[in-house]
Amino acid sequence: MSALARLDLGTLANLAEIIGVFIVIGGLTFAVLQIREFQRQRKEKAAIELARAFQNPQFAHALLLLLSLPEDCSAQELRRSRQHEDAAMLVSLTLEAVAIMVHHRIVPLETVWELMGGVTQTCWNRMSDWVHAVRREQQNEKFDEWLEWLANQMLRLGQPAQVEPAHILYEGWRP
Repeated sequence: MSALARLDLGTLANLAEIIGVFIVIGGLTFAVLQIREFQRQRKEKAAIELARAFQNPQFAHALLLLLSLPEDCSAQELRRSRQHEDAAMLVSLTLEAVAIMVHHRIVPLETVWELMGGVTQTCWNRMSDWVHAVRREQQNEKFDEWLEWLANQMLRLGQPAQVEPAHILYEGWRP
């Protein structure tokens, strides 16, 4: 008599339950791994789109105009040229979108820091007085609220002077 023939119906039912449990556990494990992979891919895509946002000619031109201003410039100084104020608006709106993505954890703060941490801090230093002036004039504390939040988060993460440049920090990196 074969071993299978010797098993009674209760034993087969127990064996089927055990196999079913393993199938459910395997399915749940696979689902968790798929969700994690999806989240990783979503963050990678968001980081790629973020990098693309800073590679368009209008943003690059606006950034150059802002960088031509002295650090901690006043709102009046920024407004001396309509081009500078337009540049500040474009840069601030772009950084607002980035900040919201960070807040919603679509893009990690560390990734934004690596892509544009120094630029964000530099822009905030040049635009903060202008932002506060616009808020007062429009009686709207929400103007560039996310830009200020992002700049504060980056300050909390670390000052640009404390972070080594990539060419020094990863000097020994090999593919």
